[in-house]
Amino acid sequence: MMPFSPTGDPDADRVLAGLQEHMERAEEVGRRLAEVRGRGEAAGGHVRADVLATGALTGLYIDPRAMRLGSEALVEAIMEAVGEAARAATEMADELMTPLLEPFDS
Repeated sequence: MMPFSPTGDPDADRVLAGLQEHMERAEEVGRRLAEVRGRGEAAGGHVRADVLATGALTGLYIDPRAMRLGSEALVEAIMEAVGEAARAATEMADELMTPLLEPFDS
């Protein structure tokens, strides 16, 4: 007895199986991307930020000693920490996505 063939065409069956495998990997990458968090620091660690892979800010810590920086310097430190966190999250997301996209690179 021959194994079940969804299409009746062995070549098409291989393509379908490959697509199914790729979709399963894509779903796993999606789950892992949802867990990506980037962290950045500035002002000697007195300012810390956490962001998602989307760049959404999820946490911001400002040590009371950072208040001595003054408003402009504190804003710069916050922006620096958030930027560093976003870069870290982007790097992690890129590492997850690269193997998934390799079959499509030309």
